[in-house]
Amino acid sequence: MASSELNVLIVGAGLGGLTLGLLLEQAGIPYTILEKHAGELSPLGSSISLNQAIQPMLEQLGILPELEAISKPISSMTFLKENMNKIGSLDLYSDSLRYGYHSRIMDRPSLYRLLLSRVPPERIITGKRVCEIEQNDDGVLVRCSDTSYYTADILVGADGAYSCVRRCLYRDLRISKLLPKSDMAPLAFDHHCLVGVTDPIDPIYFPDLTRDTCDMMVVIGKDKPYSWWLIPLRNNRIAWRVTYNLPTTQIRQEHHIRSSDWGPMQVQEMADACRSFACPYGGTLADVIDNTPVERISKVLLEEKFFETWHHQRTVLMGDGKNNRKSNLLYEIPSKSSQDIQATFEAYYKERAAFGKAAVQGSRHMGRLSGGHKWSEAIVRSMFLNIVPNKIQESILDKMLSHRPQAIFLPFVEDRGEFKARVQTPSKRMRSLSGPCLRQDP
Repeated sequence: MASSELNVLIVGAGLGGLTLGLLLEQAGIPYTILEKHAGELSPLGSSISLNQAIQPMLEQLGILPELEAISKPISSMTFLKENMNKIGSLDLYSDSLRYGYHSRIMDRPSLYRLLLSRVPPERIITGKRVCEIEQNDDGVLVRCSDTSYYTADILVGADGAYSCVRRCLYRDLRISKLLPKSDMAPLAFDHHCLVGVTDPIDPIYFPDLTRDTCDMMVVIGKDKPYSWWLIPLRNNRIAWRVTYNLPTTQIRQEHHIRSSDWGPMQVQEMADACRSFACPYGGTLADVIDNTPVERISKVLLEEKFFETWHHQRTVLMGDGKNNRKSNLLYEIPSKSSQDIQATFEAYYKERAAFGKAAVQGSRHMGRLSGGHKWSEAIVRSMFLNIVPNKIQESILDKMLSHRPQAIFLPFVEDRGEFKARVQTPSKRMRSLSGPCLRQDP
């Protein structure tokens, strides 16, 4: 099918929605992004890291040099006790030889502005809060709270953990008795997280800021359910994060979360609670917090759940967050009939479900490694950092990064890593091109 025959509606102009829009732009697939917030889009958040799995696609899109200009390569992750004694560290800098790229760290607003600058403004419509979804054999219709509506062949829910698209989709599936019991359970939140990014700081007080690379510092609190991260960024700034592990009796569920829990007073309350925590660079976290404008401090929830249901009829959720795979998926749909769309979605789910579940489990393990306070978690952390052979650590990364997918509708870039990515087949149009950058199945 000609890509221009398919029309896609994306709900959510966050990082995922913008990335998918940018890819669809290159694929020649018409799309519209609906964003609930009105007016100018102003991103929030602290830092974000991008590993080697996504960077080949960014190189294809031609934005890798700009990404490198706003980020630092991650050299290591050092774990410390609260008395600043070293628990151990992970060397991440040498990974570039094995996988072709450095893992990179940047502030989320800079990445957001970069992606936003590449998406044509007319593709994004703000002030559109989705409230209803209708779909049938002819297409999908989205109704917004301002009584406007939009139609498309495919709807992509890229609107986060509290997704309106997911809520509407799951409600309809529940009524039809098609929703698995595991997806009916609300999200459970067991971590509160305070994040921020400082203004530029004089490197005389924080010498690590002068380095071209980023050495992340993770401090595990003693006799307190807190861990805190210090992350040097470009332009002499520090991204920081304080995580509070909720006791089992205080774990909150999605339907019990109140917006009042995350207002300015609650943010200030958590900031006050951690001001006296020791800082790896000397002093306390108060020195970092006081250098952070109030509007750049936010309190967020950390949740982890694998949803069994990723799609139904003409609607697909962002799922495992691999937007390059989503764009490849849409590019390969043979027609815009319901049968072809559903068959393509189902084939995608069968291919990716195991990887998605493994990613959630891996995230949980990493959370325990980087912030767990139980004695068993402390032992595992120490063993992993100091006893587990590098070859085993390397094999874990190999599994995570064996698939570094590229957009099949763009010329492939060279696989520069010593550990080669899984073979991927370009589209027929790209296979008609020649050149060393093109990888094909034997």
